[in-house]
Amino acid sequence: MRFSSFIILLGGLASSPLAARHPKPLAPLPRAQRLDTTPTFTLPLDLVGGLVVLRNPGGNGQTPASTTSVFQPRRQDATASFSVPFELVGGLILLRNLTVNGKRGSFLLDTGSKRALVVDNTAFADQLHSAPPSFGLGATGRVAQQEMPVSKLQFGAATYTGFIASALSLEQLRRYVGPKVPVLGLIGYGILRDYEVVIDYPHQRVTCYSLRTATPTLRPFVRQDSLAFTLVQGWPILTGYLGQVPVRLLLDTGSVTDELDATFCQKLAPASRPVLHGTDFTTGANGQRQLTQRGQIPSLLLGETNWERIPVQIFRFAQPASGQALPYQGILGHPFLLQQQVVSFHYGRRQLYSLVPQPAPAPRAGTR
Repeated sequence: MRFSSFIILLGGLASSPLAARHPKPLAPLPRAQRLDTTPTFTLPLDLVGGLVVLRNPGGNGQTPASTTSVFQPRRQDATASFSVPFELVGGLILLRNLTVNGKRGSFLLDTGSKRALVVDNTAFADQLHSAPPSFGLGATGRVAQQEMPVSKLQFGAATYTGFIASALSLEQLRRYVGPKVPVLGLIGYGILRDYEVVIDYPHQRVTCYSLRTATPTLRPFVRQDSLAFTLVQGWPILTGYLGQVPVRLLLDTGSVTDELDATFCQKLAPASRPVLHGTDFTTGANGQRQLTQRGQIPSLLLGETNWERIPVQIFRFAQPASGQALPYQGILGHPFLLQQQVVSFHYGRRQLYSLVPQPAPAPRAGTR
């Protein structure tokens, strides 16, 4: 999840497909309706790394020395592929029965997080480093984060060890998913980069195919449509067009809405700007509130396909403390990804694929 925000519509937008694709002839879709007027909230999660959003306790803006290779996990096995069941809760993919340092629970699958692992600072309070916390810049202000050494992460059949996880408050996330789902943290790029990650929404299953094996597993699916993305310090970002203006979009399984930066929208021609439908207030993990607008993108060109009538949340994205510009102006989250039913993030080829399952033929060596 990106550091800027993670907006949750409490009981919000309908989960059915929200955009019409052309040039394929599809019947017009009804306008997506907001089902309630509950305010949204913003939960900044990706608080460390690349673009220097951390401030140390002294406030000099320097990145702590620990934001180095110690954050990168070491895999201890050579399993070619494995599957993990998940629950889809309000648009969030919660991987079930993962274990970190002996604690078992659910972890959010988050392609918008540059870190390998983020854990809840309450659940792991007795395992955190004793050093004073650093501070990340979220959408509504600063959020404290700490560090935790990971002796063992069991992710399906894969075992990782010997790295540092980030720890911060996930209270708002826990409130959202409810007490029945023990959410302990999230899994991000530092783990996912070694795989083609297949998300099967109908069967609620994530399958990881290793890109670091000499005999890769046969894929039981056909790749159809694809969108190329670049990896910017771990963020999968693709480029589309709103009218004649290019827009860089973060592909984020940790976002339950599709979003645009309000400052970027002001640069668009009137015909390309989202049509506004109302406003909300977002409440951040630090309790501060920010105005958010609801709108609908008239047309978005991705590759050779035009997507129409895409509902979005519009707000000013928080900027890194370094003063550098964010590498994206929008986010494509759960509503966009769900329309394909089965998708894969291929971190080797840097492609987002739409997949069609097929019966597996006789066993043989597959292709990556």
